[in-house]
Amino acid sequence: MSEGLSIKSIFKTLALAGLAFVAFLFLAMLFTGWFTRHGESVKVPNVVGMSAEKGFTVLDDEGLEQIIIDSVYKEDIKPMTIVEQDPVPDMNVKPGRYIYVIINTGVKPKVKMPLLTNGSANLALVLIKNLGLKLGRIDSVNSSFGSGLVIRQKYKGNDIPANTLIEKGSIIDISVSKRISRVDSSANQNLDDNSDGSDLDGL
Repeated sequence: MSEGLSIKSIFKTLALAGLAFVAFLFLAMLFTGWFTRHGESVKVPNVVGMSAEKGFTVLDDEGLEQIIIDSVYKEDIKPMTIVEQDPVPDMNVKPGRYIYVIINTGVKPKVKMPLLTNGSANLALVLIKNLGLKLGRIDSVNSSFGSGLVIRQKYKGNDIPANTLIEKGSIIDISVSKRISRVDSSANQNLDDNSDGSDLDGL
């Protein structure tokens, strides 16, 4: 009697396990179908050049989601404008796909002013360009230290120390040494001598 009940219990357990497995498969297929929307796709619209707000609306209308992943500064583009997107426009993707975008902040990044003095003018030009700065006025100054060396570095007319934070695109002026020739030096000395002599005569 107990053996018959035991067999019935085993069959009952197996039947319940089978039903549970079938139910699990059904729910898994239903969930997978809902999540991936098998067979459905949408074409990614082009949102480059749009404001981030408009891009969000355009993508949302297509069942896509916009994610801002980075920002850059571009002087010729309005702030909060989308400058890059991934995936690229016209690609077919599943509904609900994330579209990653990069926007223009409109805020100029700052860089550290390099040390230009005591270096060559050519090196100064390279450093200025590499940091996104602009070269302004170049003044030649007589010097006994040789020619082609940067003697002063200026920003907005004032000397600017190295490592000072300034905006990218700032204009930097430099003064470059020019060797005094012997002729110029002798001429200047003669003028000084004559000047001293005339002053003494006047006295």
